[in-house]
Amino acid sequence: MSYDLLWEKVCMPLAQKTAQILVTKKDALKNIKWTDGESNTDSGFSTLACESCKEAWEHIKDVFPEYKDLYLKLETPDINISFSKGSEIITKGKIELKSSKGKGVIPGSTIGSLDINEPVIFCLRNESGETFDFRYHQYHSCIGETDRDMFQDRTPRPRVNFHKMMDIARSVEYNQKETGDWVEHYAKCALVRIKTQSKSWQDDLVTKIVNLFIKETSIEDFIKMKSTIPD
Repeated sequence: MSYDLLWEKVCMPLAQKTAQILVTKKDALKNIKWTDGESNTDSGFSTLACESCKEAWEHIKDVFPEYKDLYLKLETPDINISFSKGSEIITKGKIELKSSKGKGVIPGSTIGSLDINEPVIFCLRNESGETFDFRYHQYHSCIGETDRDMFQDRTPRPRVNFHKMMDIARSVEYNQKETGDWVEHYAKCALVRIKTQSKSWQDDLVTKIVNLFIKETSIEDFIKMKSTIPD
């Protein structure tokens, strides 16, 4: 049996069911240790999420009978997953955990270590810590705060936006993106700011680049360059 597409098939249903189980564990959620902005690796959030993921697999594996003989191993921080058969590890994956109190937008992982295709579960708590709202999606679908985001001066940490994520009652199909697809979001934001004459040193820089390009590039050279630019 081929397990090549195992993770792509099960990761989103597994993340969805895990989030659905987590939202029912209100007493446990009230008693664990939290850090504003992101789950603490020493907190109980990852442990509780792993326990919920284990339960989730028992619920959804009947949907994937071809994988029912696989063993699921889970490790913190976040939910690091290994599927194994006997002593052989078939494949690995990860579900990222995010949390915030009162805010729906937080810094994400540095882009150098980020897999934009991995699932994310976001827990949004109210200020009193009494209510917990969960959403899930793939990383690339919840990046960005507005259509005017600026790129960071150092290694970028694209923000994760709870409000761009999917309600846990709705299903999401896995959608594979290329590693650098996050760049397009910031390019579009720069164009919006330039067109609306927003002021930022980044916008001045991009405007200068655009003006120099127009001034110093002939039509013939532009046509040649355009044919080599990937979509």
